[in-house]
Amino acid sequence: MRNSVVFVALSALGAVNAVKNFTIDPSAVPLTQRSNWCSAQGNTCSTLCDGNPKANSCDPNLLTFNCLCQNGTAPGLEYYTQTLPTFICQEAYSECNAANVGNAQGQKNCTASIQDQCGSLNPDNYTAVAASSSAPATSATATDKGASASATNTPAPSSTKSANGAMPTAVGHLGNGAAAVALGLFAYLL
Repeated sequence: MRNSVVFVALSALGAVNAVKNFTIDPSAVPLTQRSNWCSAQGNTCSTLCDGNPKANSCDPNLLTFNCLCQNGTAPGLEYYTQTLPTFICQEAYSECNAANVGNAQGQKNCTASIQDQCGSLNPDNYTAVAASSSAPATSATATDKGASASATNTPAPSSTKSANGAMPTAVGHLGNGAAAVALGLFAYLL
């Protein structure tokens, strides 16, 4: 019985730390479009960091970016439109959908497993917050096989009070709470 509870606790921990990862080949997207994506990414980073990001860069060749607010937190870019993670997600959905022409179930799976995970919040509706909360770090990386956008529950620096804060994303914090519960249960069982 005790082993079953430990297994369930560890499974829950693994589930909340699962990575949403969509990979595309950057060369499959025209450079002008990738440059437009980077321009939009930079604008959204600036918006979500209250107009004053500490780091704000994007490489259209590799589809990598860095967005960090003045208080050391990274905004939850994967939840917003006009960001590299969302552009990559949408492109992955388009590629999946095209690969499943004539296969209704395959296209339905593309929608559920990819498109439904793409960011949908409008950065123009963002309202600056007076005090910031820690947010999961956001990054994009490229490999020899393609660019990927991912969201992980990586701990961010501790909370600070600042007028230049990242918008807390409640969805991301749900995973952190579940992870804390799973760890607490695991520690209790030991």
